[in-house]
Amino acid sequence: MAPLSEQEMQRELDKFKAMQETLQKAYEARMGLIAQQQETELVKQEFDTIEEDAVVYKLVGPVMVKQNVDDAKGNVTKRLEYISGELERSNKIISDKEKELGDKQKQLIKMQQEIQGS
Repeated sequence: MAPLSEQEMQRELDKFKAMQETLQKAYEARMGLIAQQQETELVKQEFDTIEEDAVVYKLVGPVMVKQNVDDAKGNVTKRLEYISGELERSNKIISDKEKELGDKQKQLIKMQQEIQGS
């Protein structure tokens, strides 16, 4: 097998860094989803405590529009379901990216050992 060059090693290091950046963006996206989930959970808790005849408003653009309480509760439930699905998808992506990153790290260590051994 031909000895590895410093250029090949650098290319692989660059790939590794790009993978790290992609993983970091995935972590940030997941954090955003978690924040949305927590916010929506708070809204759901509020809806669980309001009275039957309460008036609910929804912000539509710059205007507050009166909304049916049952519709509002349904929208919050659907939003929570959507966010949960997105979180599951995000967690799967992160898990896959972490595995890829670990594999790439092992490959880099092996390459480094080969370079030092030659």
